[in-house]
Amino acid sequence: METVPKVSAKSLDKDSVIRNYLRCIAVILFIVVATFARVKGQSQPDLIVRQVDVTQDLTGSFIKKILVTVMNACGKTHAGTSYVLVTFKQNASKDARAIYYVGNTVRPLNGGETYSLAFDVAAQKIGVEAFVLIEADPYKKVSEANEDNNWRTVNPADAGTYLNPPRCSHR
Repeated sequence: METVPKVSAKSLDKDSVIRNYLRCIAVILFIVVATFARVKGQSQPDLIVRQVDVTQDLTGSFIKKILVTVMNACGKTHAGTSYVLVTFKQNASKDARAIYYVGNTVRPLNGGETYSLAFDVAAQKIGVEAFVLIEADPYKKVSEANEDNNWRTVNPADAGTYLNPPRCSHR
């Protein structure tokens, strides 16, 4: 008859516990690394105000219509439903009084897609010299690669900085 080496129950339990502990650590590390690699390489959308066209009334004194084009500037991404807000102010100073607000929903946009909205403001009698601030996703509903470039202005004309495609990745 074969002799079986005597192993105490105490050492067997200790070895089993250590092996199981190491297995759990290995599984947790695998999950963390896999999740980090997936999130790290995932690109995010970047909503920008691509273009603004202002139409004047026949006298050239008042803004008749404003056409706003919003774009998801990061390819191979998807931006969910967002919003565009147009604010008309007396001038460009921070404390200038707002004259009028208008906005609307922007449909979901894949990378490179644009969506245009026209706002008829003729009845408001807003002077052509008014400062106009146009914001894409002003309420930060869409998580983006860059949240600081969602705007464009008229009087003076200015815009947020566009991201180049490699910067569209999640940081």
